[in-house]
Amino acid sequence: MTHCAMLRAAMALRKFHVSDSSPSLVEGEAELSRRKAKALIGGSIEMRRLHGTPSDIGGTYILDPIFRAADQEKLRAIVAPSDPRPLVVEIGFQMGEFAAAFCAANPQVRYVGFEVRKKYCQEADALAVQNGLTNATFCLVDAREMLREVLVPGTLDQLLVFFPDPWWKPRHIKKRLLTADFVAAAAHFLRPGGRLLLKTDVPGYADWAQGVMAEDPHFEIERLADPGAALPPTLRERRCHFHGYPTFAVQATRKPDLPTI
Repeated sequence: MTHCAMLRAAMALRKFHVSDSSPSLVEGEAELSRRKAKALIGGSIEMRRLHGTPSDIGGTYILDPIFRAADQEKLRAIVAPSDPRPLVVEIGFQMGEFAAAFCAANPQVRYVGFEVRKKYCQEADALAVQNGLTNATFCLVDAREMLREVLVPGTLDQLLVFFPDPWWKPRHIKKRLLTADFVAAAAHFLRPGGRLLLKTDVPGYADWAQGVMAEDPHFEIERLADPGAALPPTLRERRCHFHGYPTFAVQATRKPDLPTI
């Protein structure tokens, strides 16, 4: 048995924990902000700007909107609603294989990827340059706060979240990406008919995330029969298929806004 298969078998036996509590309704604003900041990778943008060290990352399509004001303004221009091209955001693009294939097949879209690991940004950028892409942007930042700074509500066409870390341990549940707050933010930024698409190879995570999405009244939820969602496969998907492991896709389609009476 390969190391990958042994790891997979061990993880299949682990219990997928579901949070049995939520922040109290009477919890103070400062405590609630502290909880949210701890869930962010690397801490909040405000704290990183105050105490962090600017990266020396460079690349053709890479932006560092935390420490470079010019990069943040460039990102704001890329996602501006004045651009008629469909806007697609991917959170956690890793080495960029999906991004390269997707952008090549869809030159009419604006693709903006968010990743917190410098190495992955550099690898994705190199792949985009190698393939001659002109519609990709890679941002070295946690998307959860940056989208609130640059994105106009109701202008996003697709929000893609592929194989996020399931954060198995109970004390790490707060770090999971697909929270009620995240789904509410997606509803805020997606246009009517736009979609939030999750892919995972953890059955428990698929069930849990589907439940979180279903609690938001702004979405129609569907477990897709095609786990690939008619998109180019990610590197993890190809590995799962090679080893015979199933994957899952959950789609949340933004409902039209209710009329104001």
